[in-house]
Amino acid sequence: MVLKVPENEKLVRLLLFVVRLILLSVPLYLVIVLGISMLPLQQAVAAHSEWLISASGFDVSSMGLVLVCGPGEPFTFYIGEDCTGWKSMMLLFALMFATMEAGYRRKLLGLAVGIPLIYAANLLRILAVVFTESLYGYDTAMFVHDWLWQLGLLAVVLVIWLCWLKWDRLTAKLRKHIIALREK
Repeated sequence: MVLKVPENEKLVRLLLFVVRLILLSVPLYLVIVLGISMLPLQQAVAAHSEWLISASGFDVSSMGLVLVCGPGEPFTFYIGEDCTGWKSMMLLFALMFATMEAGYRRKLLGLAVGIPLIYAANLLRILAVVFTESLYGYDTAMFVHDWLWQLGLLAVVLVIWLCWLKWDRLTAKLRKHIIALREK
C-alpha cells in the first residue's frame, strides 16, 4: 500500500520533532549525571516561598533551605533541587526548541513568558502542599506533592507549550497575510 505524500510528510515531521525533543533532553540528564548544583535557584525558591507562605497568613521562618511553618504544631520542609521546577523549565525549553516551524526569536519569547509562569506555578505548588499539610497532615500533603502536583506541573508545561504553539501559528498566518497584502 502506498501512503499519500501528505501522510508521509506528517510522519517525517513527527519523527523529526521526537528526535529533536530527545536530543534537547540531553542537557537534563547532563545536569543530573554531572551533579550540577541548583543552589542559587533553591535559595530563590525558598525566599519566594517564605514570602508567599507568610503573605498567606502562616507563621513561617527559614533556616537556609529549610522552612518552618505554623500555625499550630509547626512542621518543616526542605527546598531540594527537585522543588525548584527546573526539570519542568527544561522540558518547556526542549518542547519549544523541538518545534521546527517557529523561529528562534519566537522561541525565546515563549521561554521568556513560559519560564516565569512555571516558576509561579511551582511556588503555588509549594503553597498548596503547605496548606494541605496544615489542614490534613503529612501523609495527605505527600500524596498531593508526589502525585497531584507532579502531574499538575506537567500539565502546566504542556498547556503553556500548546498556548505558545497556537500563538506562534496564528502570528505566522498573520505575518503571511500582511505580506500578501503588501504585495498587492
